[in-house]
Amino acid sequence: KERMREQAEVAKERMREQAEVAKERMREQAEIANKTMEQVRRVDIVKMVRGDIGDLLAQLMPGMEVDAGLVFFNSSWAVIAVGWLFAYFKFIYKHDRSEDLTHWGIALGEQDTEGLLKVVHEGIVENDVKPDLVIVFHHPNFRDHADREAEVDVGQLKRILVVEADAFRVISDEGVVRTGPDPESEQLSTKEKGKVIHGHLMTEKGAWVRLEGEPGFMVAPGRGVSALELIGAHHFQNLDRFQTVIRDASDAQQHRGSFHHFLSAGNSMRQALGGSQDDSLESPSSRVPTLQEARVALLQDIYAALPRWGCDVTCFASVDYDEIFVCISLESDVAIESYLLKSSTMLQMKKDVVSKLGIDQPPEEATSSPPYLRYDPRVVRNLYKSGLLEKDCPRQLFKTHHGRDAKGNIVCGSERFRMIFKQLGTQMDLDVAKKLGLIIDWYPAHSTAWLARLHKPWGDLKLLLDLSFVQPIPMIREYLGPRVAFIFAWNGFYCKALLALTFVALPIEAAVNVLTMCGLPGPTIHKRTVLAFSVVITIWARLTVNAWNREQEYFVNLWELELGDGSQSTRPSFQGFMRASKADSNITEKAYPTGMATLRRVASTSITLVFCCVVCTCIVIWTNIFEGDLNLTASICLSVMVAVFGLVFNAFVPILTEWENHKVQSTFYDSYVFKKFIFEAVNRYSAFFYLAVKQRYTAMACPSGGCMAALHKQLWMTLLILSCIRIFEIILAGVMVRVKLWLEDRTMKKEAEEVEHQEAPKRSFAELQSKFAESRMQEQIESTMQLVLALGFVLLFSAIAPIIVPFSLVVFVVQLRGSAYLLVNLSKRPLPRHQYGIGIWGGIVAFLVELSIFFSGFLIVTYGDEFRGKQLITKLTGLILYIVAMNCIMRGVDLVYPPTMEETQVLKARRDRVRKVVLERAAHVVHAPKARDQSTDDHKEALIAPSNVIARGDWDAIRHLDDLCASRCGKPLRGAELPEADLAVQEDPPKRRQEQKRGRSAVV
Repeated sequence: KERMREQAEVAKERMREQAEVAKERMREQAEIANKTMEQVRRVDIVKMVRGDIGDLLAQLMPGMEVDAGLVFFNSSWAVIAVGWLFAYFKFIYKHDRSEDLTHWGIALGEQDTEGLLKVVHEGIVENDVKPDLVIVFHHPNFRDHADREAEVDVGQLKRILVVEADAFRVISDEGVVRTGPDPESEQLSTKEKGKVIHGHLMTEKGAWVRLEGEPGFMVAPGRGVSALELIGAHHFQNLDRFQTVIRDASDAQQHRGSFHHFLSAGNSMRQALGGSQDDSLESPSSRVPTLQEARVALLQDIYAALPRWGCDVTCFASVDYDEIFVCISLESDVAIESYLLKSSTMLQMKKDVVSKLGIDQPPEEATSSPPYLRYDPRVVRNLYKSGLLEKDCPRQLFKTHHGRDAKGNIVCGSERFRMIFKQLGTQMDLDVAKKLGLIIDWYPAHSTAWLARLHKPWGDLKLLLDLSFVQPIPMIREYLGPRVAFIFAWNGFYCKALLALTFVALPIEAAVNVLTMCGLPGPTIHKRTVLAFSVVITIWARLTVNAWNREQEYFVNLWELELGDGSQSTRPSFQGFMRASKADSNITEKAYPTGMATLRRVASTSITLVFCCVVCTCIVIWTNIFEGDLNLTASICLSVMVAVFGLVFNAFVPILTEWENHKVQSTFYDSYVFKKFIFEAVNRYSAFFYLAVKQRYTAMACPSGGCMAALHKQLWMTLLILSCIRIFEIILAGVMVRVKLWLEDRTMKKEAEEVEHQEAPKRSFAELQSKFAESRMQEQIESTMQLVLALGFVLLFSAIAPIIVPFSLVVFVVQLRGSAYLLVNLSKRPLPRHQYGIGIWGGIVAFLVELSIFFSGFLIVTYGDEFRGKQLITKLTGLILYIVAMNCIMRGVDLVYPPTMEETQVLKARRDRVRKVVLERAAHVVHAPKARDQSTDDHKEALIAPSNVIARGDWDAIRHLDDLCASRCGKPLRGAELPEADLAVQEDPPKRRQEQKRGRSAVV
């Protein structure tokens, strides 16, 4: 017990000591916590964060010191410049969305056709034809054509014909191929109807091949049935003479190099026409048809086939009788309606129809533009029956175009051309025919009414003084197509944007020059302005991209374009193998293996890169020749070298792109632009990148004044020379057309004076256009590429040399007004191609913006005074921080000036409302009631309760569903043969049901 007592006391003492220790520790911890809280209350959070950031920067950017005064100067100047840019786009900028011409003081419908024609050319025929498409052929009686007696190459001629997808649907009425037309003749091979003859059908006795709806033709012994021959039989009524030329040429070439004897293709074609066989052609002739015979055959075939397609054809000889002009137009309402229904064309409604619907939309606003409806005669008919239209005529509902006749047409001239060109494209490739010399030229015809309408607001050189750069873009799209309209809209938009940036660039360039004249070092001033102007350029680039996306989205919705619309049809020059279509296996279409197509594109891109390597090598040689002393002579040599390389590659890029064998026009266009941009970017920018990046590390090092000063000097001199070259090219294009016309007029006047002093004949306007400059895809890409490259100079190098901004503005303005003047006065009408916005050009501009951010950051960390002599980690961190900061600034611009606008949504909402009301009116048409069978009505009234039983609450009058079904099937109603007592129950359905319930309860 005593021991236990002692142990208890020891334990108590130990616990007491532990408690005292714990209290002491808690007291100390409380004091530490109080001191910590006091320190926290006294600590400056901002100072602490700043210290942490300073420690981080000291680790990542050792030795970096920031000049507060320089930062304040750059920030202040950048804020002022950005404020001006936002104010310009908010209050001064004028859009091109208006559909009227009040900006130019032109009343609706006002035009001056006679004055325009005097400006274009004085000696034209007054009563002129108005074609949609013109094809120029060699005159057969003109003997001075040097190649008229040349032998044709059948392989080349076959390229002109286009394989139609449904050419092989049916090979005979019986589904078989026999040795002759007699049904009892030997059967060679059995084919199911709708299947395809692949490759060649080789026979020893010959074969009688017949397509659906065709008389058939005999295939000679030993010959195969090729795809081309089957198409010739299927489309025999369209290009029969030209097919004969191809067959004769093929037979002659086979006879020269083969020991086989077979019947002439001329016999095959005669039998296909239903004629008798000519025994004189049993042995094929070795004579190859001449190029003149092929031209005549093609001319006769086209002239005979076009009227069957619903086209109107006019033919006349040129003033010097060396050419024949085939003028094609589409005027038949029946043919136009057929094409509209087949292609599901969208047409715009009239504005007065919208007002008749009772929809309140301000007519003066651009967002009240009427919607597009798919052409359907039933809609027109129903709207006429509903009383909305005065006549059952599409002209009452859809917008009419008066470029051809006074009553107007529901399709514009560009749409009529697409219809004709699409039909011709199913038969032949006009570009290949022109290249091979079968035709001289072909082009969409201008409309004098439209040219007169566009002359004053768009095609007049006086507009060079109009700094608003407003254009009638909706009219341009209606006449020249969406692609040309978007290109000119983009060109005019950047004229406005560069004008705003010029007011920022000129003051800083002037200030630098003034300070340099005052004795301050110019290179140092240029270095210190790079940061501020780089920030301004980044904000301006993002602002312009968002503003253009607004305009582009509005126009896409205004014209209701769809991605890929009009650009997914098969190109006539596409080469492939006939295979079953993935959409419908009953038909065949041309296809090309994906792997082979990819290899071709990789090879063409590799060739483009080889060209780029050659350019880079020449740039290095150019730098070594002048040993870093880049004076005016060096700039001239560089400009000439750039121009020469551009001309050389321009000759190769169409060949490379065509060799890639693109199936649709959109991929062909994108590939052409892609290769062209890669080469031109290297050709134009590589010299300046070399000066900025590599020159200082070479043995020659930087010239006196530093690499930045040399780069500044070389930039403005080279860009000035290139701008002058581009302006000269635009002026030369117009001068060459006028000189060409003057020389031809002079020659005709001399010939007329020699022949009894007669007056020189006058040209028609359709013939005059054949002398105009080309404005096809290659020319459009070339002009747009020059603009994109000039914009690239602004984005990449204007921080070094702000003076290049006004130079680029001059290029844009001259390109805008010069191209418009040429299109209205001296250029052929371009093909009205569909395009969704500016397409691939938007991606190129976005790439240039991102590249400009990286390059500006590189210049800052390489040549900036703050980074001079600093470690690589410091420069790398500075570059990353600059890129991150610029991307954050661009996101801020997106919040302040988003790429979408409310007007586009209003336009879509208003059009959806109008379209909905129109379709509802078309669907809700009251028809006259039909005669009714009185006995049937009485029977129904006996079964079905009157319409007012619900209103008066007569629930017993509502019959059971079984009774209704029995009466409809002709069966007697339930209870018809029951006793009178039961009939009483039957007459009272509620009472009957109650009795049945009571009966079931009793059973239970």
